[in-house]
Amino acid sequence: MSDAKELIRNAALAIGQGDSDEDWKVAPTAHAELLAAKAPSLADNLIGSRPQGLAAMFEEQDAQAVKSRDEFKSTVGRANSAIFLTASFGALLLVASGLQEQLGESGELVVRTVGVIGIICSGLAAMWLSQVKGGRLDRKWASDRARAEGKRLTYFKVILEGASDEPQDQLLALEYTRRFLLDNQIDYFRERGGQHEAAAGGALKLSTAAVFVASTMTAAAGILAFVGPHLAAVAGMGVIATAFATLIASRSSVNLDHNNADRYRTAADQLMERKLDLDDYRKRIASGDTGALQEFYDPVFVILQADHKAFLSDSEQREMAIGGMEKRLDAAKEPLKKQPPENTNDS
Repeated sequence: MSDAKELIRNAALAIGQGDSDEDWKVAPTAHAELLAAKAPSLADNLIGSRPQGLAAMFEEQDAQAVKSRDEFKSTVGRANSAIFLTASFGALLLVASGLQEQLGESGELVVRTVGVIGIICSGLAAMWLSQVKGGRLDRKWASDRARAEGKRLTYFKVILEGASDEPQDQLLALEYTRRFLLDNQIDYFRERGGQHEAAAGGALKLSTAAVFVASTMTAAAGILAFVGPHLAAVAGMGVIATAFATLIASRSSVNLDHNNADRYRTAADQLMERKLDLDDYRKRIASGDTGALQEFYDPVFVILQADHKAFLSDSEQREMAIGGMEKRLDAAKEPLKKQPPENTNDS
């Protein structure tokens, strides 16, 4: 039993504890150099042609997934902002139209300028939405990320399969995959889940505050209208506040903050629960049970593959959110279609 404990201890010390900022990288050459002195058999396994090839494929596909993600998020973000500006300038157009008498000779120019800017914003919004939908940017991001994550799992499966039946080699493969896959994915799910949860909470606070401002402005406009009809134009500020509330809610919907917070939390809990059995499997492997290594990681692979599939299926929800943006744009353009009244102050 003392020999088994020594084997377990040596393997754990050789691999070490994780570094969440770096361990997500699939870097067999760097890992082999790190482990060459303490775990030479594992280092030899890592620098095989298949692990090296899979690592190169992961790196390429991961870079493509990051590029696709950035393209989707930046394009849909610009579209969302342009829709908000379209609604805002539509509201300002109504305000300026109601204040032409007070604005005097410059009233018509102000109205025309606000209307033109609103039309430009609506055109940009339509263009960016078309790019998102026509290029299927959300699905491209999802498929690129799933492909990269699939390569990551294949890499670790190859490392497990490449370990000899010797207990020490089996333990080293167990600990290597524990640090660079299991622990790292737990850290990732915890961090990203927390970020999405915070984003969802922040979006709720901002949007509800904006709704409060909108309702207050609307009520104030009704009261001010008794003082002077032109003061009812303050209701336009309420429209802008409502548009801002919708902008914040839309961003959260596109990012699937509520959904991702729940999904990541569930995955982290499942992986942490599996890790609770690690000591039992260490003992089984140290005693010569050659089936224990694969048995321990099979459920881990299933959990991660299920998360990848869920990420792919989330594209449908993102598309629904983008459809909602199109409806918002149509509504925001309505005030811009109305011709402002002519200024009657000309002599």
